[in-house]
This record gives sequence, structure tokens and C-alpha cells, in this order.
Amino acid sequence: ASCLCGSAPCLLCGCCPSSNNSTITRLIFSFFLLLGTAVAVIMILPGMEEELRKIPGFCKDGTSIPGLENQVECNILLGYKSVYRMCFAMACFFFFFAAIMIRVRSSKDPRAAIQNGFWFFKFLILIGITVGAFYIPDGTFHTVWFYFGAVGSFIFIIIQLILLIDFAHSWNKAWVANAEDGGNKCWFAGAESDRDLR
Repeated sequence: ASCLCGSAPCLLCGCCPSSNNSTITRLIFSFFLLLGTAVAVIMILPGMEEELRKIPGFCKDGTSIPGLENQVECNILLGYKSVYRMCFAMACFFFFFAAIMIRVRSSKDPRAAIQNGFWFFKFLILIGITVGAFYIPDGTFHTVWFYFGAVGSFIFIIIQLILLIDFAHSWNKAWVANAEDGGNKCWFAGAESDRDLR
């Protein structure tokens, strides 16, 4: 219980004795991102709205239970609108924690305990932001969030291209330097075969 509600990193640290708090923290935040992505994928699957309508008493215009009025608009819960809302919630969650960690230089900073622990509360915050995102009125939210997504994906692709080109250049430079210094022709053959693959 202390690992979920306190500043202890997690029970995973006992399984991974050689890992640091920051490594476990990265893994858990990656799990949060993976979980949010999986929920978004489930929400956009074809046929999911029809399956939800089959649950008695859940969706409006769906199967009903006598005496109970269906309250949930399933077209809001599913489809591209729900993916936008889920991604908005995840972006708010991660930007919030990024803002908290500005100028934290070491694990001795008091705010580092917030970063490396309290996972139960962080999970509740993520769920709360997600539920709150579904109460945002339609209006222009989807249009604005579409443009955020388009610009963000463009920037992401450009950064990935720059990193890929830098990685290929560094790799080639290291292999050619090894071939020239060591006199081993295998390094030249590796660099040439890598070039031929591209």
C-alpha cells in the first residue's frame, strides 16, 4: 500500500534490484501512456457502439430495462470524438507532471518524491481528467483538438526524421573510424552493406 499511496517508487523495484527510481518511474509512465492508447484504440474499433447498445439500460436508443431510462449517449463515448477526448486527457496529465518537474535536478528535490511515487493518486488523477474530458461540450473542441493533433504529429515526424538521420550518420562515422583505425575490412563491409540496404 505504501508504494501506491506514498513516495516509495513501486513494488517493481523489488523485482528489479539494479534499477533506479527514475527507471521505474519511466516504465510506469510508459505504462500509463500505453494504457491510454489502448483505451483510445478500443473506443475507435468498428462495431463497438453497436455492442454497447446491446447492454441493457446503458445507451440511449439501445436495449432498455423496464422502468429504467437509458442515460448514456454512446456516440459520444465512442468514435473519433472519444479518441480526441482521451488524448486530450492524457496530454493534460503529462503536461501537468512535466510542469511540476521544471527545474528538478536530482532525486533529493522534494518534488522528485511526487514524480517517483504516489502512483495510486496519479492513476486517479488520470481517470478524473479523462472523465472530465467527456463532459466538455462539443462546440469547437473537436476542431481545435484536430489542429493540435495535426501540428503535433507534423512536429513529431520532423523530429523523428532528424533523429533517424543523425543516428545513421553517427553509426556510419563510427564504423568507418573503426575500419580505418583497426585495419579490419569487416567494418568497411558492414558500412557498405548498410548503405546498400538504404
